[in-house]
Amino acid sequence: MALMKADPTVQRRLVDIAELDLRLGSLAHRRRSLPEQGVLDTLEAERRAAVESAARARIHVEDLDRAIAKLSSDLDAVRRRRANDADLLAAGGLSDRQSTELEYELGSLHRREENLVAELSELTERHEAVVADVRHSGAIITDLDARLGMATTVRDTALAELEDSVTATTAERARQAEDLPPDLLDLYSRSGAEAGVGAAILNGGRCSACAMDLDRTTVSAFRTAPADEVLTCPECGVIVVRTDNS
Repeated sequence: MALMKADPTVQRRLVDIAELDLRLGSLAHRRRSLPEQGVLDTLEAERRAAVESAARARIHVEDLDRAIAKLSSDLDAVRRRRANDADLLAAGGLSDRQSTELEYELGSLHRREENLVAELSELTERHEAVVADVRHSGAIITDLDARLGMATTVRDTALAELEDSVTATTAERARQAEDLPPDLLDLYSRSGAEAGVGAAILNGGRCSACAMDLDRTTVSAFRTAPADEVLTCPECGVIVVRTDNS
């Protein structure tokens, strides 16, 4: 169906504009799903996890520091008490009952000291392991920071190249659309909004936008229509531009 008139060369420029619009759409899609950004996002997630792990390890170290300090204090108190009892027992002059009680207490203090020493040794080993975890997490964060720096540079380079492509393509589209009739551009815009593409080649009776083979009557009417008539595909509504292969 003829909607308006336009020189065939002007109609052909619509196809060029459509190709540029498709390229701009592709560039926009790449911008939204930039692989380099995906790499950066992954590294940032890894760094956040490493920072959280390091923070938990540091808190654990602090808890162990307090536990070790308390055990050390308890051990010192037990040793002082044991030494004092041993001195009293060695000095003599005690009744049998007092001596028996001191000996019993010394045995208890000895067992308590052994238990405290074992607990302190275990906590110290755990403390060393957690401190090693903190150092390891710090090394991981340092490595991730370096990788993030490189990934950011790569991402920024990719973005700059994309922006250059968008700028060049937009400028070329403006050049192609310059001086085109406003009503033709409006039809093109409406077709693009509805079908995803504003104009396409009619290739051997097939609309290259929707890839539908048009019926013989329509193809015949298109082929016999004046060259300056603007035609649309009856299947998808896109402006179809005729060529020697139509």
